[in-house]
Amino acid sequence: MHDGLLKMLDRLLTEHDHILKTLNLLEKQFLDLCRGGSPDYSLMRSIIVYIQEYPEQAHHPLEDMIFSILLERLDDGRQIQKLITDHTDLETVTRELRKSLELLKKGEISEEELKQKLSQFLVRQRQHLYVEEKKVYPLVKRHITTEDWDHIRSVIPPLDDPVFGERTRSDYERLYREIEDQGR
Repeated sequence: MHDGLLKMLDRLLTEHDHILKTLNLLEKQFLDLCRGGSPDYSLMRSIIVYIQEYPEQAHHPLEDMIFSILLERLDDGRQIQKLITDHTDLETVTRELRKSLELLKKGEISEEELKQKLSQFLVRQRQHLYVEEKKVYPLVKRHITTEDWDHIRSVIPPLDDPVFGERTRSDYERLYREIEDQGR
């Protein structure tokens, strides 16, 4: 297997680890809400904005390009097509969750409605990541070529992750610290 392809798969798996860390932190806030505690809505919003900003703008387009190549090579691409569709659906769910957080702040929806949306969001995100890693990434290893990887790399430039990248962007410093504290 081409060294560049291995690096790309490592990058995707690392990004999944980062997404899971943010989801774990969001789930902690969700559980606080479910237990009648005082979740940190500002932190929750920061997590949602991050997911909109990086995974949806950098990670998903890279996967979509890879998955599109797989669709051309596999006899049965239903699972791959579903993942591509999921990316669009997850973006909608993420936008709705962000809007729900804002509506809760204004008193326009109940905590119960927010809990329901958070629960659905967390389950869908985790389920999506699981299918990619267990079912589709092994197909990537078998079917994506060096030429494919060179083409993908030329079309989709790498973007620096604003939380976990070279430098944590100032508006995400608190989120990064919370994730680091959670890991201890």
